[in-house]
Amino acid sequence: MDKDLRCQLVENAWVLLPLLFILILISYFLFPLMDGIILGVVLAYVARPIRDKFGRRRRLGSIVATTAIILPIVLILGIGGVEVVSQLNWVVENQGEIIRRTGTFIRSFEVPLENYEILPEFRDITPVIYEDLTGSLKTLIEILARVLSSLPVFSYGMSLVLTALNLIASMYVCYFLLMDGGRLARGIMTIIPSENISIYKKYSARIDSILSGIFIGAIYTAIVSGLISAMVFYAFGIPRPFALASIVFISGMIPVLSSWLVIVPITLYRYFDLGLFDALFFFAVATAFIYLPSDLVIRPYIVSTKSTIHPLLVILSFVGGVLVAGIGGFFLAPALMGIVVGVYQVHKEEKTLSAGASGDEEFFDKEAGNRDRE
Repeated sequence: MDKDLRCQLVENAWVLLPLLFILILISYFLFPLMDGIILGVVLAYVARPIRDKFGRRRRLGSIVATTAIILPIVLILGIGGVEVVSQLNWVVENQGEIIRRTGTFIRSFEVPLENYEILPEFRDITPVIYEDLTGSLKTLIEILARVLSSLPVFSYGMSLVLTALNLIASMYVCYFLLMDGGRLARGIMTIIPSENISIYKKYSARIDSILSGIFIGAIYTAIVSGLISAMVFYAFGIPRPFALASIVFISGMIPVLSSWLVIVPITLYRYFDLGLFDALFFFAVATAFIYLPSDLVIRPYIVSTKSTIHPLLVILSFVGGVLVAGIGGFFLAPALMGIVVGVYQVHKEEKTLSAGASGDEEFFDKEAGNRDRE
């Protein structure tokens, strides 16, 4: 068998080598759009349940599903990005005002002479040292403001264009995978030897189920928490609600971190700004409307019905992927982890079944031998 396979590879080398070279060349050309391709595959997984509701009307179902998934994501991240850019522009244009307010804030910590009996340790700080500390802090703030104002914003134009192209590519990839993904999968199955087709189908079904659970649970949870958080932040009059909602959307994809990454800092901000009651009231409302529906209802239901991967592996994959490869790695690392887990689970099940079958054969052989001796 191995010799026949090697002989076939040697005989067909003149076809396989150029084909391999062409595949490498295509991958090289598509590499700048790799983030968009990966994101499109993820969106196709997420939109597939919506498309399936339309039955045989695949074209209409694909259009509606793609729009239903992409529109809220663009709404949250788009408006949030505009607010972030606006805030950065304000910081650059008002660096003098920021320095003045910082100086006022520092001077507010000066302790009056009548409070020396309450805080005697402040007596040891001489005016010269105090002036040096405040002057150093002001100088540091001025340097940071100048760095922000001198950032080469226009040099990032190409990166922005490439990001926009990746987003557009993800929409097309999502739509055409919803339309023709089944045909593509059947075409790949024709390459696999017919004697192994059943086991490959089992592997692909398990991997597909795990990836569906990871991506559908992450994206649906993030969309729900992002939209609700924008309304809650706006209702409480919190500055830049969509910018904060975009952070909730991104953190909502990662189990455990979720919306706490934004709710807790805002609660502390409201405690120092408005008092304990207002902070506790905001924390209760945000927990009830943002955290509970998404993380205790939607995510557990989807993950329990579709995926069998441990949450710790999902967390490590998301965080490690984004640190290594950015947006593409954020989704590619969990996908690779899901593939490894799916292959392991199916291999373990097959091994258990084969061991059970061999045990049954030994049992029946012993029974037959006992009957023959009788």
